[in-house]
Amino acid sequence: MALQEDKRQPAVSVVMATCNGAPFLERQLDSIAAQSVLPDELVVGDDLSTDTTREIILDFAARNPRIDVRLTENPHRLGSTANFGVTAGRARGEIVVFADQDDEWLPHRIARLTAALEDDPEASHAFSDGLLIDDKGRPIGGSLFSALDFSIRERKLFSAGKGLHVLIRRNVVTGATLAVRKRALDALLPFETGWIHDYYIALALATLGHGVLVEEPLIRYRLHAGQQVSVARPSLAAALAVARRQDRAQCLAEAEKFEAMGNRLIALGVPPDHEALALLRAKADFNRVRARMRERSRAAPLLVTRALLRGSYRRYSLGWKQVVVDLLSAAVA
Repeated sequence: MALQEDKRQPAVSVVMATCNGAPFLERQLDSIAAQSVLPDELVVGDDLSTDTTREIILDFAARNPRIDVRLTENPHRLGSTANFGVTAGRARGEIVVFADQDDEWLPHRIARLTAALEDDPEASHAFSDGLLIDDKGRPIGGSLFSALDFSIRERKLFSAGKGLHVLIRRNVVTGATLAVRKRALDALLPFETGWIHDYYIALALATLGHGVLVEEPLIRYRLHAGQQVSVARPSLAAALAVARRQDRAQCLAEAEKFEAMGNRLIALGVPPDHEALALLRAKADFNRVRARMRERSRAAPLLVTRALLRGSYRRYSLGWKQVVVDLLSAAVA
C-alpha cells in the first residue's frame, strides 16, 4: 500500500522493534489498528525472536490490509537501541511514531501527536504522558510523568525550550510516547551506542532544536517483569537494588557515555561553545566523582557533601534520591 498522497495529513510511519514479544504484542497491534487516524505503514524490525512474534505480526498484516506492514528479520541480534535505529532508517513517512511491543495505545495517539507537530512546524519531536497498567492490563494508578517525578516546574521548562536542563538530570521522554519528524531523525542515525534510544534522541533533539510536550496520556504503559526499562516505585529495596547496579564500573561507563554524546553533537555541527557540551562534560565529571565514592568508600560521605554543596546532585541527578543511592552503593562496595 502506498503512502498517503493527501498533503493535508503528513504520512505517518509506526516503528516497532520486537524481540520475543508474543505475550502482549497482539493487544499492542490491535490498538494501532484502532487509531482514529491510521498510520500509513508499520515498520517492524524483529531481533531473532524465538516465540510466535513474527507469526503474530504476519497475521496482523493479513487482517489489516489498509496498513502497509513491513517486517524485517535481523540477521543477528542487535539489541533494542540498534534495532530501533536500523528500523527507523527504513521508515518512509514524514513523521515516525515509536511503538514498544508491550503497551496499548489510546485511540487518538497518532492524531494528537501529528496535530501537535503541525501546530509547531519548527518542533522536531513530540511526546506525551501515559497511564500505567499491570501485566493484565489493569490500571495501577499514576502516570509516566508522575512515576518519573516529571514536575510541573520541569514541564514548564520543557515547554519554554529548556528541556536540556531537565534531560541532563535524567530522561523523562519515554520512547513509547515519542513521535519524531523523519528529517530530524535521519540526522541522528545510526543511534549512539551505549544509550537507550529514547534518551539519546531526546538529548540530541533538545540540543539541536525543541520538542512539544503533550500533557495528556496517549498510551497505556505496561509494567511487567520482562520489560527492558521500567518505572519502579520508590522503596528501600528498590534503592538498594539500584545501588548495587550503580557500581564503580557503571559510573565510569556513564561518564564515557556523556562524553561520547558531546563528541557526537560536535560531529552534528553543534558549536564547541554550546551550553549542551558544557552540561555533558559536567555530567561526565559528576559520574567520575560518583565512581570515586565506590573505590574510596570511607571518603564517600565527604565526596557526597562536596557534590551537594556544588549543586551537582541538583543539576545532574534526582537530588536526595541519588544521594541515598550513592551512600548505599559506597556502603556495599
